[in-house]
Amino acid sequence: MLLQVGIVGLGMVVGSAAFAQDWAASCGREPKAPTVNVSNVTNYNSSVEHFTAYDKAARAYYNCVAKISSAKQTAISQKAKADMEPYQKATTQIRARLASNLTKMQTELKAGGKKLGAKPKK
Repeated sequence: MLLQVGIVGLGMVVGSAAFAQDWAASCGREPKAPTVNVSNVTNYNSSVEHFTAYDKAARAYYNCVAKISSAKQTAISQKAKADMEPYQKATTQIRARLASNLTKMQTELKAGGKKLGAKPKK
């Protein structure tokens, strides 16, 4: 079984490695998190610089991925809406036809009842 992983925020979740190719060409590779070393002042300062660079790269990468993902989701939603439209149209037409039939029948029954001297039900 293949475990697929992808990005949500900047964390990893199961399920989206299949979509990584969608953004890999535009966004490049996900930046690799640097190792933090606070063993001395020099290493600490270097870690701060690496963190700052990683933060900038991670934000740029995520923004790129989010933009592509949003475009894909919009396209999927538009296709789904188009696929659902005939069903929505059919159910609207059926509802209107049934309501019209019921209204017509009710009107005919009321008129027939009056004609025949029926007393209205309470």
